[in-house]
Amino acid sequence: MKAQKVGSSCSRDAINNINSLPDEILAQILSFLPTKRAVSTCILSKRWRNLFPLMNHLFASQNDLYFDDSDLLHPENHYLDDSVIMTEYLRLRLGERRELCLVCHCKGEEIKIMSEKDDVHRGFGDFVDKALSGRMSIKKLTLKCLSGSISVALINKWTRIALDRGLVDLDLRIRTTGSYEEVALLSSNAVFTNNTLVKLTLGIEVNHLEMSLPKVFLPVLKSLFLHGILLRCHDLCLNMLPGCPTLEELSLEYYPSKLRIDELEMTELSISHNTLKRLTFHYNSCCALSPVTQFNTPSLVYLDFSGFALHYKSVSYFLDSLVEAKLDVDMPRECIHLCRPSMIINWMSNVKNLSLSSTSVKLIYSSGTEFPYLVNLVKLSLESNTSHGWQVLPSLLNKSPKLETLVLKGLHCVRNEGVHIDPSQVKMLEMYGFRGNGGEFSQSKCFLRQMQSLQVMKVEIDADDNKRLQLISDLLALPDHSSKCRIQFF
Repeated sequence: MKAQKVGSSCSRDAINNINSLPDEILAQILSFLPTKRAVSTCILSKRWRNLFPLMNHLFASQNDLYFDDSDLLHPENHYLDDSVIMTEYLRLRLGERRELCLVCHCKGEEIKIMSEKDDVHRGFGDFVDKALSGRMSIKKLTLKCLSGSISVALINKWTRIALDRGLVDLDLRIRTTGSYEEVALLSSNAVFTNNTLVKLTLGIEVNHLEMSLPKVFLPVLKSLFLHGILLRCHDLCLNMLPGCPTLEELSLEYYPSKLRIDELEMTELSISHNTLKRLTFHYNSCCALSPVTQFNTPSLVYLDFSGFALHYKSVSYFLDSLVEAKLDVDMPRECIHLCRPSMIINWMSNVKNLSLSSTSVKLIYSSGTEFPYLVNLVKLSLESNTSHGWQVLPSLLNKSPKLETLVLKGLHCVRNEGVHIDPSQVKMLEMYGFRGNGGEFSQSKCFLRQMQSLQVMKVEIDADDNKRLQLISDLLALPDHSSKCRIQFF
């Protein structure tokens, strides 16, 4: 029996077969694809160009609305966008002048806008209007107006329309000119007072002006993400959080605005919430030192903290509840007298899962910070890009009596003699970025010898194919490698 050669005829047969399906079936197939993929089918033929609007009409509840005006400024880099904003770009040569022609499709109607950027943005606004008004129900809306050319009044109108149609997930990213009028208008957005939002992401650039909030009332909001938004501590503590009584997840990025050292004593950030379970707190790119911070979150189980070490007057009330923590902590030299790196380390005493960045490890070593006994720790992830940082590992292992999984990155920085560790009950060891130098092999021998309960050692090899095979062979031949421990490579 001769094998059939798979060629272009087979591909044509497949295309013909799918084209024989009814439009409604094809539209349903598209509804299961990411928006970008669904939009890209519009270039296949006139029939497929009409299938995308049909999909939006028949299966609107299965698709997210995604609008981004920034792509309009550079269409040559975005022939097909990720969203329903536009489905086709054309370049027309009119004499010696080349102009942009944007072709949009909304519920079968073709809208053509030509010429300058202002016209394009007007066309963008018209299309968003049509897309929103053409839907009876909207569950998720992503609206990115980062060019600064869309008015705040129009943005407020769009969010209000979506909220009136049952919106539960809103991702709103805005850049304004920073006028006080715009900031005041933005503060009146209906997004801060509604009964439907479950997840809210805000990224607002207001040209370094602080944004004051009105009364906030979001009774069913579970997740709140604030990115690059400048709020007064008073507004966040007294307006935003109390207005979200069922909040479970909070993420603060690039908060607060940059403070002078002499202002720190007078600034206090209080994150107080009884139902909050997950907190991400990143502010290292905009603040020379954290303000005095109080965490009153008795239900908190997850903390992702990134920034300079906390002010020494900071306090926390989540010690008994915290299960998992990720720390990326640093300390500016000029603020050593105001920082207490040991404070946040002591907060980790009850965690079961702890991740320490290379910066955190370096700070722990250089400051001589002593770890408390980590009586519940079962998984530790540690990274170090210096040989000194690895001196922290033995102390951590000695103070983690229940540790079962150890994840390490940067072992190529270990000195050739390795780091001595005492016997440990670790069962799973993962090593990332293994390059095969003397220190890594010495350390691997030590692990196999001292971790008598070790069952699996996973190694990520960082080398080309030829060297990779040699490193695998050398690791399998380690003298302390027994049949009780399986070595896996990836």
